Amino acid sequence: MKQNQEYATFGRQVGYVIGANITLLLLGFIQIPILTKWLGASLYGTWSLINVTLSFIVPFALLGFGMSIIRFLGAEKDMGRIREDFLSACCIVFIVGVVFSLLLFFLSDFLARSIFKDVKSSFYIKLASVLILLNSMHALPLAFFRMCRKIGLYTILNLSYNAFQIGLIVLFILLGYKLTGVITAVIINGILFNLITLLVILRQTGFRLPRFSHMKSYLRWGIPLTPNSAIMWIIRTSDRYMVSYFLGVTAAGMYSAAYAIGNYASFALIPLTIVLYPSATKTYDERNPGKTRSYLKYSVKYLMMVVIPSAFGLSILAKPLLQILTTPEFVPAYTIVPFVAFGTVLFAFRQICNHAIYLVNKTYWSLGLLTISAVLNVGLNLVLIPRIGIIGASVATLITYGVLGILTVVVTRRYLKFNLNIPFILRSIFSSTIMVVCIWLINPVSIISVLISILLGILVYFSVLLIIRGLNKTEIKFFINFFRSNVIKIRAIKGKN
Repeated sequence: MKQNQEYATFGRQVGYVIGANITLLLLGFIQIPILTKWLGASLYGTWSLINVTLSFIVPFALLGFGMSIIRFLGAEKDMGRIREDFLSACCIVFIVGVVFSLLLFFLSDFLARSIFKDVKSSFYIKLASVLILLNSMHALPLAFFRMCRKIGLYTILNLSYNAFQIGLIVLFILLGYKLTGVITAVIINGILFNLITLLVILRQTGFRLPRFSHMKSYLRWGIPLTPNSAIMWIIRTSDRYMVSYFLGVTAAGMYSAAYAIGNYASFALIPLTIVLYPSATKTYDERNPGKTRSYLKYSVKYLMMVVIPSAFGLSILAKPLLQILTTPEFVPAYTIVPFVAFGTVLFAFRQICNHAIYLVNKTYWSLGLLTISAVLNVGLNLVLIPRIGIIGASVATLITYGVLGILTVVVTRRYLKFNLNIPFILRSIFSSTIMVVCIWLINPVSIISVLISILLGILVYFSVLLIIRGLNKTEIKFFINFFRSNVIKIRAIKGKN
């Protein structure tokens, strides 16, 4: 009974975060037309390259503390120890973040000339350099809430952060500041939410000057993970640099917009891993591998249940989505969306399997597999982009994720085998194919027809999935009870108000 309650709690937390991520997905779809239509392909390409640069540097400034806080404090009961370690980590990351921000500031002219191919972009890079510090610090409170399993608070803060950021971006763009306004809005939002989240944590833990007494263990565990982040950056985002180098910043903007749409196929990955990693770590450390395998098994199944139809749907709706969300100069890039979408499905599958590698402390395998994939990705991009343009970058992404996924599964099964739910994945692919045929018959072109297609697609997908028994009776009963209980809660809240 207790185990069933734990799985129900796990599923409920995942459901909450997925619901929040659907909202974030909608906010992202709102942000794409705002940025592409008001900035244009050139400035949007500059903004995309700035984000790519930040995503490469931030993991080095973070020093693995985002993961190590969860790993070392997940089962800790002593609030004094929690306060000491968290504040010590904050101080270290703050200092390192300042150093890297200054480094980017002074290298801005070089990057503008050599990578961005636009001397004017140096000003934007300088302005955005402080985001290294802000983004690094932002990761620590989020890790703290995950460690405490305060998923509700984590979700509310994350939603508020993104919604407020989009609001500020719209405000500054309407005031006529364009890319300068976008970067300024993100900076203001980062400062506010870093202060808010830190105050929330200090109310719980109290404040005392840190002594850095346990940081050697944190750094010993976390620093080896830093190259993983850098190598993952090469796999996931370095193609923007190569597109910009070979084809220009405008092509990079077109590619980034289409890539962003395709990447939404994996929107359920982050909420699942937010809940999965602390839960799986706890059960594995408690020497309960059976329960750990169950968490991994159901994580794969429910993740694939969402990301596979998402990839199919985004692929068939790629052109109308770009027509609706962007300007005509972006639309020719719609052909890359299917490659990116199905690539992210393979990446999502790999990420769940990769948790097993971390649990058994075989992190060197993760580094090795990522290195192989990064070399493959760069090589494919260098060969394909000059020959077939931005479509070559998306093909390289799909092939790389496929190879990485296969290798990760092979390695994982040497140490911690769990059910990969292959029959269910095949049923999901079949159901998604039927869904795509229905959407294709509708041939949506307007906002209304796209929304209708999405709703119809969801209905068709789950109907076919139920008919072919993709979900068993226990799972169906769980989902019905889950939604029923939350409807009751919502009604109770409304009644009180």
